[in-house]
Amino acid sequence: MKNKKLHTIKSAGFKTPDQYFDSFDAKIIARIKDKKTIEGIELPGFSVPENYFDSIEESVLNKLHLENDSPVIALSYRKSFYYIAGVAASLVLLFAIFINGNTNDELSVDMVENYLETRDLDSYELAQLLSDADLLEDGFTIIETSYNEDNLESYLLENADIQSILE
Repeated sequence: MKNKKLHTIKSAGFKTPDQYFDSFDAKIIARIKDKKTIEGIELPGFSVPENYFDSIEESVLNKLHLENDSPVIALSYRKSFYYIAGVAASLVLLFAIFINGNTNDELSVDMVENYLETRDLDSYELAQLLSDADLLEDGFTIIETSYNEDNLESYLLENADIQSILE
């Protein structure tokens, strides 16, 4: 099917009478208010026997064959499954928290060294970190290195700036 002539069509093909949608509501309301059309119908076209809707429920129930020979067993497996799964999950959580609690709260020497190396602390900041109480503890030791005074003097003369020493 070729669509060569579709661009030349001027009308849509569907036509409605003039002022159809303007007066449509008014015509419908006028027809509803006019009771002559409803009163003029003697036989509606559908006939229902008398007392049909009063006895329909009884006749339907009589036609059903209700057999209650077997007892009803409630299947509450899902509810008990959720209960058991919740208890199991809480036990796993408790074991994971309390059994795996053997953590070491003490700082290792390597951790302190890494902290001091990564942070550029000067001597004043180090002095603030080490209080007198820390220095007087039994476990606190200062690593002493033996040095030769001649080596120290030669190092200071070669590498130290006299101006920075005097300040």
